[in-house]
Amino acid sequence: MTQEDTTELLERLKRLLAEDPALAARLAAITGDGNVVGDHNVATVNKQSAGDYAIQIGQFHLTLSPDQLRALPVSAVSASPLPAASTKLPRQLKVFLCHASGDKRAVRDLCRRLRSDGIAPWLAEEDLLPGQDWRLEISKAVRSSDVIIICLSSRAVTKAGYFQKEIKYALDVADKQPEGAIFLIPLRLEECEVPERLRRWQWVDLFGETGYERSLHALRARAESLGLGTHPSGPAADRWRNPKDGKEIVRVPAGKFLYGEKKREVELPEFWIDRAPVTNAEYARFVAQTGHNPPRHWEGKTPPERIADYPVTYVNWDDATAYAKWAGGRLPTEEEWEKAARGTDGREYPWGEWAEGRCNSREADVRGTTPVGRYSPQGDSPYGCVDMAGNVWEWTASQYQPGSSSRVMRGGAWFDYRWLARCAYRNWKLPDSFYVSVGLRVVVSRAPG
Repeated sequence: MTQEDTTELLERLKRLLAEDPALAARLAAITGDGNVVGDHNVATVNKQSAGDYAIQIGQFHLTLSPDQLRALPVSAVSASPLPAASTKLPRQLKVFLCHASGDKRAVRDLCRRLRSDGIAPWLAEEDLLPGQDWRLEISKAVRSSDVIIICLSSRAVTKAGYFQKEIKYALDVADKQPEGAIFLIPLRLEECEVPERLRRWQWVDLFGETGYERSLHALRARAESLGLGTHPSGPAADRWRNPKDGKEIVRVPAGKFLYGEKKREVELPEFWIDRAPVTNAEYARFVAQTGHNPPRHWEGKTPPERIADYPVTYVNWDDATAYAKWAGGRLPTEEEWEKAARGTDGREYPWGEWAEGRCNSREADVRGTTPVGRYSPQGDSPYGCVDMAGNVWEWTASQYQPGSSSRVMRGGAWFDYRWLARCAYRNWKLPDSFYVSVGLRVVVSRAPG
């Protein structure tokens, strides 16, 4: 699905909601697998367990959060007929994440990865509503799940408390499953003993090099056995996940594009680039595994929990280069960065012409960084990259001038006006510079296999 298709879908859906307030009310009221069909030509709108909405209009498929639904851009284009309604998307595989409170950060990261790969995880801190009976809701979620992942750590297996009760719920439900079904998956977050009562099931080490991929393979096998869907956020052939740091990587095809302020034609080979800037949580894995010095604003070797999903900052060019090498790649050249940001047509911003509400620049008046992807999909580049305008500057491998030690940065930051967030704008810093506004993303030459 191209950026143009996505924009058209968003614009049409916005018109429908503006013309029919009752439709908006029904969207907000959907629970479980609900449909909004009929006169509005919305084929299906299914609320997922994570609270997002899987929307299908004809051949178009999109997943939006409630915040993204509310923020859909108003379009001035004239109405055009929508494709005819089609069949409903199969629901996604429901996965209950059983974990101890001390492992929230690691489980949060796992939850994000599963969602981006088309799985519907249930996580208590996100899915429980204020005022609900949490014991009752957790019990219901365990019973209604297709798979239960029991997250194990040295803290979890030795601690008495509700986590142990959740395991008992899981075992009771597992005993009622058909023989041979993949239902209960013990998943080790770190080196630890697997409790005796869980040893009959093969466990997986998430910290292992292929641990996440093995887990995902098991979940997709379970989904297939149940006739369910796993709908990733983009075409599988154009995206993959780096097993080293867990980041989603997108393909930028080989070919020519219009480069720089003068829009001269430049040709590049195919490359693959991180869809989003490196976050504090992702950089923390690098620090933990290599002993590299952490950014100065962290609490020791780990970032404050409140900024786990925000882009890492206070990293100089050498730090960024070291991370990229550890992740199996390198920093992008400024030509690669610009093509990933603007596509082939020389557009000024990743989405086209300037529009409010599509990036974290000074015009947004946020006054700080935002979680990566906050402005997706409306601010995405033609290849699906997020945050390529605003939020943080990003280091590149390129020298600012031939023979100089200064390195090019691209993208603009949260305190910069929109002029500096244009795809073609070049900035520079010395390699040993640390700033609150500078981060990174990684390029690899090719996908595995």
